[in-house]
Order: sequence, then structure tokens, then C-alpha cells
Amino acid sequence: MRAAVPTKSAIDFAVLVREIRQARHITQEQLARELQVTFSTVNGWENAKHRPIPALARRLIELADASEIPQRRYTSRAGRAGRLARRRT
Repeated sequence: MRAAVPTKSAIDFAVLVREIRQARHITQEQLARELQVTFSTVNGWENAKHRPIPALARRLIELADASEIPQRRYTSRAGRAGRLARRRT
């Protein structure tokens, strides 16, 4: 079964990757091996330097679902995120 990528909410991939690793008690390197990417790729996601391609984003969401991580932990409403960003400037 395919995990649906939330469309009305923005995914915070840094939080998502960290939550997956913490729930599964694994390192960035172990997660990278499982996803067949490099350590620096996972590190870049977790440090919000870049975002995964759609296929890997779906795989991360599948891992989060399998680890029973609630979506609310790694998603935020797009409108709310925009408002908060505008206030900070």
C-alpha cells in the first residue's frame, strides 16, 4: 500500500527524518543504507539543507507510518506556517 503524501500540509523533512531515527533507534548512516542513499543525503534532509525527491519522500512517510509517528509531528498547515514566517521578519 502506498503512503499518501500530505497535500494540504507542509512536511518538515528535518523533523520527519529525526522522528524516524529516534523511533527506530538508528543512526543517519543506518537510515541512509536502508533507503539506499548516502549519509550526506540523510544528513542534508535532517539539517534542512535540501528535500528528498518525491519517491524518497513517500518512502520516509511509509517509514513514519510503520513506526507509528503521527503526521501532526512532522506536518504543519501551509497557511499557519506562512503567517508565522511573516511575523518573524
